[in-house]
Amino acid sequence: METDFRRRLAEQLTLFAVVGITATAFIIHLPHEQKMDHSMLYVFLAALAVLVLAHHLVLLYPSRQGKILPRIPPFFLGLTLYYATACAAVFFSDGPKSPLYYALLPGPVIAGAFFDAGLAAASTSVLAAMYLLAALTSRPFTAQGSQTLFLNILYLYLACFLSTQIAMELRRLEESRREVSSLGDFIRRLEKAKSEYVSMVAHEIRTPLTSIQGFSEMASSADTPPEKRMEYYRIILSESERLSRLVTNLLNLSRIEAGLELNRVPVNIPELINGELDFFRSQTDIHSLEYSGSRAIPTVYADPERLRQVIQNLLSNAIKYSPAGGKVEVTTGLEGKYVTISVRDEGIGIPPEDLPRIFERFSRLEREEVTGISGTGLGLTIVKHLVDLHGGKITARSEPGKGSTFTVYLPIRGGENR
Repeated sequence: METDFRRRLAEQLTLFAVVGITATAFIIHLPHEQKMDHSMLYVFLAALAVLVLAHHLVLLYPSRQGKILPRIPPFFLGLTLYYATACAAVFFSDGPKSPLYYALLPGPVIAGAFFDAGLAAASTSVLAAMYLLAALTSRPFTAQGSQTLFLNILYLYLACFLSTQIAMELRRLEESRREVSSLGDFIRRLEKAKSEYVSMVAHEIRTPLTSIQGFSEMASSADTPPEKRMEYYRIILSESERLSRLVTNLLNLSRIEAGLELNRVPVNIPELINGELDFFRSQTDIHSLEYSGSRAIPTVYADPERLRQVIQNLLSNAIKYSPAGGKVEVTTGLEGKYVTISVRDEGIGIPPEDLPRIFERFSRLEREEVTGISGTGLGLTIVKHLVDLHGGKITARSEPGKGSTFTVYLPIRGGENR
């Protein structure tokens, strides 16, 4: 942003130089009562032209070798050379009374526009010192001349101050414009994300509702055989449970993203895991649920209800995506300042290209193997948010056909809500 601003200033400076140099040369050649050394005038104008051109080229084609003096902008040195040339022209054209003094004023204006306040004041001080030396050595010092000299130096600092204030205000306006533009882009992206989210939620809700409505109509028909009616009732129950899980997950996700407060207490992780494994063993008879790894791990300062929710979601996914049964293994351990909880299954696995987006909302595998497996696509999203809230992290490793492993890292001393 700063480079773009300086580049625009350089373009304005180039335009000013083209007009100013031409106008100055024309005005100086008009008839005057006082004669002037035009050779010095041409040196002065040439110095100004070279200065402007050099600075413009530096902005457009910056050096790859860096600066000779890293803390001093190249233009500062260029202005100093310009001051020296201009003050030499003032010296040879009547000192304090030289009409070339007015051509010095663009120097502080340029310094104020391109430098910060301190560097602009330093640049103007260099000019004031050079001008004072040129004025005092060009002719004998008089009281009348001292007043002119004092005012001329005051004008230099005044030009620098005004230019600095204007440049600062222009920079603030530019930053405000950029911020407004960025805010507008952010709002547009937010509106798009909100529309996509609403669309996904509507789609996920409409699917079970359509099933419930369709099978309710068929079950209520007098022509439906009793055995079919019972099958339809089971489908309606299954879809209503799916809809209930979806609404529950949406509410949980909404509370988490709104800034859920954790109720942290010391938690015994092995005890928590054993309780969840006992529950899931009662829900399935085709899966082997095992707990291995070190159980001599420190207690974790965390919210037990939210950790229970994390473990439930991971175990539910492991069982759900292992349709042919197999072993689901939970392992705990200690890595540095983290307690680890790993849930490994022998299910269908996740393709490598799908791994980066498995924690996104409504992200589900589009494969034949998952056809008929119900899910909301929010479980892993909720898990990741809850783990993040505890100051931890979650990783996933998987190989299609060989299962998946999800590992949760929880800081022993607890983390800050994020």
